[in-house]
Amino acid sequence: MKINKGEIYKIGHHIVGYGDSLNQEFVSKVIGKAKIKIILSDPPFGVAYVENKKDFAKLSSSEDKIILNDHIQTESEYEIFTQKYLEPVIPYLETHNAYYIFNGDSMFPSLRSGLQKLGFRYGQMLIWLKNQPVMSRKDYLSQYELIAYGWFGKHKMERSKSKNVIYYPRPQRSKLHPTQKPIGLLRRIIPDNTKIGDVVYDPFLGSGSTALACEHLGRKCIGIEIDEKYFLTIVKRLEKLTNSKAIKI
Repeated sequence: MKINKGEIYKIGHHIVGYGDSLNQEFVSKVIGKAKIKIILSDPPFGVAYVENKKDFAKLSSSEDKIILNDHIQTESEYEIFTQKYLEPVIPYLETHNAYYIFNGDSMFPSLRSGLQKLGFRYGQMLIWLKNQPVMSRKDYLSQYELIAYGWFGKHKMERSKSKNVIYYPRPQRSKLHPTQKPIGLLRRIIPDNTKIGDVVYDPFLGSGSTALACEHLGRKCIGIEIDEKYFLTIVKRLEKLTNSKAIKI
C-alpha cells in the first residue's frame, strides 16, 4: 500500500490520518464535523526514547525504533509541544468531555502546565501499575506510568468509582511500536467517560491500539500518526479486526 502525507482513510467506522497532529489545518480535516468525547493520548515523553536495552544514550543499531517528535526537550519546550497538539482539538470537544494522557514523571509538570494554560481542568493523576519494571536511565527501575486525567469545561463520568491505580501487565518488547500500550488497558479506561458510539481522539496513534480498543468497545476512533511505518501498521491491524478495507477520503 502506497500512502502520501496528508491522506486520510476510513477503516470501518474509524478515521485515521497520515500526518502531523501539531498541524491545525490537518487536524481539522481529519476530525471533520465529528465531536470528540475523550482525548486518549500517549504522546512522546520528550526523552528521546529508543528501544535499545544495551544503550539508551546513542542510536547504535538500524533496528532501534525511534519515535518521531520524540527528542530531548526542556520543560518549557515540552509545555509548548503539549499546547500545540491539544489546542487544535478544543473546538471539536463535546460539552462533557475528558482527556487521558500517558506520560513520564519527568515531564508531567510541563504536561499539566500546558493543559492548564489552554484552559483544561486537571482532575487527578492515574497510575498504570505494571507487573514488571522497564529499563531506565534512572537509579530506580520504573514499574509504572502516569496518566493525566481531566477535562475542558464540563465532564460527566459514565462509570464512576474506578480506582486511580490500574494494574495491568505490560506487553513484552513489541515488534509493532516501542511504547505500545496494551489494548486491554485502554479498554478499561475508555468506558469511564464514553458511551457506545462516542468518539475517541488520539493524536499519536502509534501502532493503533486506541483504534483497536475502540472497535472492541463500539466506539469510534479518530486518530493521527506521523510515521509511515506505524501508519501502515495501523491500517493492517484495523483492516484485519474490522474485516474492511481502508478507503481514502
